[in-house]
Amino acid sequence: MKIALMGYAGSGKTFLAKYLAEKLNMPVMHLDEVKYTKEWKPIPDETVLPIVSEFLQKDDWILDGNYTYLFQKERLDAADKIILLLLPRIPCLLRCIRRRKDRKAEGYINDTNLWFIQFVLFEGRNKERRKNYNRIRETYQDKVITLRSQKEIDTFLQQVKTNGLPN
Repeated sequence: MKIALMGYAGSGKTFLAKYLAEKLNMPVMHLDEVKYTKEWKPIPDETVLPIVSEFLQKDDWILDGNYTYLFQKERLDAADKIILLLLPRIPCLLRCIRRRKDRKAEGYINDTNLWFIQFVLFEGRNKERRKNYNRIRETYQDKVITLRSQKEIDTFLQQVKTNGLPN
């Protein structure tokens, strides 16, 4: 089973990826952790690309993140399920603020700054990104699950806990 998780910043991609990895006993890759240091400095693409490419060769995986240039088409083509987390702006921002304490404990520095708040509220939801999510939903409609609220996420989590991943 291969699962691609994508969505807006702060929507819960990393939480959901960790939950699914534990419940389904699958390896997980968080693209933010591959692309950036804990100080949020970019890691060069010549380092990142081979790591992502090698991970995609596994029989089973959960991959959390957007990054269109990090083999997005290959990820989506290979995925058995694509989960899009498209929650509203304010809940995403509140999640980012709440997770700041956990991220700091994990060694992250400068996790929630003014630039990032603007990204969560505006830049990360620009027309191009919205079109990309719509394209994904149209192109891969048979394997896309779109979650738009905490209630939908809770229902999904309960279903996974009870019956495994939905068809």
